[in-house]
Amino acid sequence: MEKRVLLAFILSTTILALWYYFFAPSPPQPTPSQKPAAAPTRAANEAKTPAETPEAPPAVSVPEREIRIETPLWTAIFHNRGAVARSWNVHHRPNGQILLGADRRPLELIPQEREVIEKLGRPFALRSPEAQLDRILQTATYTVATEDSTLRIEKGETRQLTFTYEDPARELRVQKTFTFFGDRYDFRLSISATRAGRPLEVALVLGPSFGDQSIRRSDTYTKTPPIAVVRAREETHRVHAEKVPKEPPQGPITWAGIEDNYFALVAIPTTPTSRVSFSTHALKETIEDEEITRHFIAVTLPMSAPQEFTVFAGPKDPQVLAAVDARLGGVELEEVINYGYFSSVVKPLITWVLLPALHAVHKLTGNYGVGIIVVTIALNLFFYPLRRSSTIRMRKASALQPKMRELQEKMKGLKKNDPRLQELQMEQLRLMKEANPLGGCLPLLLQLPIFWAMFILLTVSLDVRQAPFVAWIDDLSSPDRWHVLPILMCASMIISTLMTPAPSGDPSQRVQRFMMAYVMPVLLTYLFFWRAPSGLVLYWMFSNLVGIAQQLLINRSLGPQPLPVAAEPNARGISKPKAATKG
Repeated sequence: MEKRVLLAFILSTTILALWYYFFAPSPPQPTPSQKPAAAPTRAANEAKTPAETPEAPPAVSVPEREIRIETPLWTAIFHNRGAVARSWNVHHRPNGQILLGADRRPLELIPQEREVIEKLGRPFALRSPEAQLDRILQTATYTVATEDSTLRIEKGETRQLTFTYEDPARELRVQKTFTFFGDRYDFRLSISATRAGRPLEVALVLGPSFGDQSIRRSDTYTKTPPIAVVRAREETHRVHAEKVPKEPPQGPITWAGIEDNYFALVAIPTTPTSRVSFSTHALKETIEDEEITRHFIAVTLPMSAPQEFTVFAGPKDPQVLAAVDARLGGVELEEVINYGYFSSVVKPLITWVLLPALHAVHKLTGNYGVGIIVVTIALNLFFYPLRRSSTIRMRKASALQPKMRELQEKMKGLKKNDPRLQELQMEQLRLMKEANPLGGCLPLLLQLPIFWAMFILLTVSLDVRQAPFVAWIDDLSSPDRWHVLPILMCASMIISTLMTPAPSGDPSQRVQRFMMAYVMPVLLTYLFFWRAPSGLVLYWMFSNLVGIAQQLLINRSLGPQPLPVAAEPNARGISKPKAATKG
């Protein structure tokens, strides 16, 4: 399966970003109760960088504060130290569907690990290539333009949250203004940064990582590590934390951000930036007595302030992304959904066929598992004429195999200039055209794009995420924890293979037939379906079951398998096909 090949890159060794070497944030700042000890810490920093001028205290001492933003769709917590987001919880989709983490608890999308925060910062932090200015931007306590600790924004309402930092001694002024909407996942962010009245070169931080933080382990299917995604020069680039390219995508950068399978944090600058950079960190943890390494990645967008962004922080719902894209005039934000290598085929299948069909059945039954079964049956009925045609061709191919082998034996003993050779070759060509055993593979080949589209759908669609089916199968996007579905699917594959006519009647190929009928299904089940999403296994199993029923119907309508063709020599010694008789 091509997905396995794509995700194999995740096993490569982590490349630590050189960018962090120049822009490392300072150690954690003391709490307000420890502020009298701040002077020794500053002195220690100055000792490390003697060339720097002593830091002057800010003109106004600002107490630290948290501001909670609540909307019908999401909740976030901002902090005025650094004017950053510390928590982001998406709890509903526009259609009212509740969104929870993989642990069935409130969905937290921002990492909370202290080590990761110290290394990579927090969302919406500002960085600078100047070490002293970078520390100020990271640790400064901003003034908040509201006394409210909670901003509740209802549907149709708009509220602003402004953070301002001023340092008269350095003639430094930094301001961030967030404009939130009660019924949207996207919001506006305006940034201005000046020193002595001149714009500063700063960089906006997106990340580190963004996605379901209850997931500690990654797997092949629905729990891939967070990935940086960049849209540049009409191409979408995806960067894994374990494999950061030496040369980042070149501008103009249309948008950039962080994604996992279902959620994304993306910033779309009003004026495209010219470059982008990445920072990574590997965190070692022990889970269930097993040491694992989790990888985190952050994206930084350098800019010359002032700059405005539209920021999207929410689920990768095609309709939601399309609405944001329409408001921005077509920045192709839907490309944040990874449809794989064959997106030109897969995307139309998902958006025009599979999803509408699943939604229609779900409205009637309230169960996406039933929807998968109904769609599978409908697709197999659509391909029934091809299955019947391929069965007829494979039967012909099997019946003509003795004649084909006889022609090959006769041609071995003839010279190239022998006139009988050309006639034998023509006869062989006629038989091959008549049989065409490759035509029997056509239904399977046509089903592969649909199988791939169903696979992509089950790994990126929020509709089937945590959607229950029956009994123990409470999430169609997760594996069957009892492995009942994979075992049943393997059995259906074996039966389906045994019922398919063999393209060759050669007894010497019985070993190959055994391998195809028994060994391959077991191997495929273990390698690709044992930990596959339950919805994908359900689709493949019912596709096999419907195929078995169709094959029984075809076999009954066509009658017994034709007997092999025997050879009957003509006047020139060339055998012509003749059906063998019993007895």
